[in-house]
Amino acid sequence: MGKTNLALDCAGREALLPVDEAFAAIVGEAAVVSGRERVAVWNSLGRVAALDIATGISMPPFDHAAVDGYGLTAADLDRPPPLRLGLVGRIAAGGTTADIRVGSGEAVRLYTGAVVPSDVAAVVLEERCRVEPGAVVLTVAVPDGDNIRRRGEDVARHSVIVEGGSLLDARHVAILAAAGLGEIEVRRRVRVALISTGNELRGPGETLDPGSIYDSNLPMLGALVARPWVDVVATEHVDDQAEALAGTLRALAGEVDVILSSGGAAGSDTDHTARAIVAAGGRASALRVALRPGKPSVIGRIGSAAVLGLPGNPVAAMVNFLLFGRALLLRCAGAMAERPRGQPAVTAGPIFHAPGRTEMAPAGIVGFEGDGRPRIEKQGRGGSARLRPLVLADGIIEIPSEAGDLRPGEAIAFHPFHGALSP
Repeated sequence: MGKTNLALDCAGREALLPVDEAFAAIVGEAAVVSGRERVAVWNSLGRVAALDIATGISMPPFDHAAVDGYGLTAADLDRPPPLRLGLVGRIAAGGTTADIRVGSGEAVRLYTGAVVPSDVAAVVLEERCRVEPGAVVLTVAVPDGDNIRRRGEDVARHSVIVEGGSLLDARHVAILAAAGLGEIEVRRRVRVALISTGNELRGPGETLDPGSIYDSNLPMLGALVARPWVDVVATEHVDDQAEALAGTLRALAGEVDVILSSGGAAGSDTDHTARAIVAAGGRASALRVALRPGKPSVIGRIGSAAVLGLPGNPVAAMVNFLLFGRALLLRCAGAMAERPRGQPAVTAGPIFHAPGRTEMAPAGIVGFEGDGRPRIEKQGRGGSARLRPLVLADGIIEIPSEAGDLRPGEAIAFHPFHGALSP
């Protein structure tokens, strides 16, 4: 990982890695997938463009009217209103200019999107005209070129309209379709395997023995990685046995690009993730991050597969994935991904925080400032295993490691769930 800036935890006992350095160490294991495939533009939402995509046409492809109105020639632009012009025809969107010639003292009725005849210099908005039998009277002066969208004014022919590495959303789909493209080349999906570790975990419908709990991490990770650019090819539960985990990792590493595991990252004698990666023929680093919740994590590699070990507590696992895991997957997919920073918000009440670790806590929106920033209130007592506050919250606040207690009205970063958890 190179030189690191280690910080002591609040008790001064343990050197911890700052969140930004942990992010760099984790996403540094990303290797961009090499495969490509062609998909229909209609089905390209959420895929990653493999190459720069250029348009073969000018956009728009012809001069057209920007409004419903009347087109007039350059010769009539300097004549003062009111100006009476004889009507010589009408053109609607999709129509043609054939057989229509507009001369001085004449106008043509044009509708939004209609081709503008070459001898029309401007289009006057219909609300600024008075219609008479066979004529129209302009009541205002009209600037040259007014209300005409010129050929190529949006995008010139052969210009790049989507850059390679773009994670495609509805905006990209719109411009690709406007360029007349039916198919594009995208990166293949990132192949991912999910592992949940723990002797205590049970699947849905199984009987809970004393000391056992239902596994929430595996379904949660499945939901977090459910993206069009991800292909989940395996989901596994493994008991807290180093040999079993090493065997599972070894078998999966040749089939996937990324392995995400939860549990076994803390480093006790029952936490085997880092050791199992090494036993499977890989390399691993056990990270102690200045983060609450989510201090322990493991990053490593087995052959061509990156391995990210998340904490076992579900809130900590979610926090680590949102801060680190999603960016790792995006980088593997060939897209850009930076460390999430959240959006500006304001504390609604006091929040207690001991310096030493960045804290991520569920929070709800209780109002808005005059400038639009949300007022945020911490939700519940928090804790790395408490799921209910997450469900009740609107997002997660981020309290910097160097901060102390926060007073009402102080600035704070807020990570809304509707952005972090949406496709």
